[in-house]
Amino acid sequence: MTVNVGAFRPAAACLLVGLLVLGAAQPAVAAPRRAEQWYVDELRIEQAHKLSTGRGVVVAVIDSGVNANHPDLKGQVLPGGRSDGGSGDGRADAQGHGTHMAGIIAATNASSDGVDGIAPGAKILPIRLDDSAEDDAPYDDVLVSRGIRMAVDGGAKVINISLGKPSAVTPEEVSAIQYALDHDVVVVVAAGNTANGSVKVDAPASVPGVIAVTGTTRGGRFWSGSVQGPEAVVAAPGDDIYNAGRDNGYGWGDGTSDSTAIVSGVAALIRSKYPNLDAPNVINRIIRTARDAGPAGRDPQYGFGLIDPVTALSANVPPVSANPLLDPAAVTSPAPAQSADAAEEFDVTQHGDRGGPTDQQVMVVVIGVAVVVVLLLGLVVFLIWNRRRYRREAALAAEVPDHLLDQEPPGGYGPPGGYGPPTGYPPPPGAGYAPPSGYPPPAGYAPPSGGYPPPSGYAPPGYGPPGGAPPPPPPPGSGNRS
Repeated sequence: MTVNVGAFRPAAACLLVGLLVLGAAQPAVAAPRRAEQWYVDELRIEQAHKLSTGRGVVVAVIDSGVNANHPDLKGQVLPGGRSDGGSGDGRADAQGHGTHMAGIIAATNASSDGVDGIAPGAKILPIRLDDSAEDDAPYDDVLVSRGIRMAVDGGAKVINISLGKPSAVTPEEVSAIQYALDHDVVVVVAAGNTANGSVKVDAPASVPGVIAVTGTTRGGRFWSGSVQGPEAVVAAPGDDIYNAGRDNGYGWGDGTSDSTAIVSGVAALIRSKYPNLDAPNVINRIIRTARDAGPAGRDPQYGFGLIDPVTALSANVPPVSANPLLDPAAVTSPAPAQSADAAEEFDVTQHGDRGGPTDQQVMVVVIGVAVVVVLLLGLVVFLIWNRRRYRREAALAAEVPDHLLDQEPPGGYGPPGGYGPPTGYPPPPGAGYAPPSGYPPPAGYAPPSGGYPPPSGYAPPGYGPPGGAPPPPPPPGSGNRS
């Protein structure tokens, strides 16, 4: 018996010797790591993350363990266990296969040039099978069965099994999987690889009720290294899958192991987006929103079709009361809930992640805050400028020299030459104006006390009563005393 794992190609040929990060050697690739993840773009994972990131969901990885110190998995890996009874909590991985699966599911792209996971908000529960550091370590159905039960008891809502054997299932496997299904857990299992000698769907992927996953290449073509069979449920990318690897590094994987991890990540997205859905309805949503490929309906290569994360998160899917993979009517009549074309038109604002605000909502809030801050800064700048301008003007006025200012002479200003007050205008206080030479006083104008002095050479005319009348008597007291 051999482990059904993807051929994990060495990454050393594509790595540069290089960077030390926090004291640990980190290999660097010639091209950005995210650019190698063609499947992330083909599955529209960035768009899917606007709907859900898998927050709050625990995914168990039953494998070779998971390196919890990998830069793109730090903080993502919970204490797990070992189904072989050895010491440790599963957070170590000498082989690198389990770390690769965990990275596909939940890598956070936390390093300077890291990789993306399908469900970066999910947590990984590692269940380590043994201490083997070899890719071809024998599959042990007892250890796998025990690991399934450990994962269920550890709180996992999705179980990823990226391994198997080309032989019949055992009662232990059937019992363990039934235990998981009875506890509302979605079980996702690799269908198997032809390179490992498999010619039909491996065990335990052949157990009814699990999601058996086959592999595809770029563009959705069926991968020639994948097995096929009537037990196939969905297909997902499995060729040249780039993600985390052993020794804190990165590498490529080929196989239905990688395809299975992708589907497990999608199951986590759904369970986070729809926390009230039970496992049968999560499975139902996956198979009814898959994009049909190959022969119409369910077929041995693609099962119900190609996994479609965005549609699975946004389509209106009728509920079911039982696991559709155990219901013959559901198996023979998938009745997709929504076409691929209709899925393109969905509005992400109607399907926010239940765990918090969507990226669009956050962007609107950030833009609003930025506008308010800019307006406030503009107001402050204007007030400062206006105050400084006022102070400059006041300073300029205060600095005008005194000799440039008009000085009023003592006693005030005299009238200009030749000036006389207009008719009826009272004379100014004091002595008043002296009439100019030869200027008669205007009509009605009374001369000042004492009168005007007569001009030079002037004699008053003789005075006598008119018409020869006798002169008036002198006023009393005007004569001399006797």
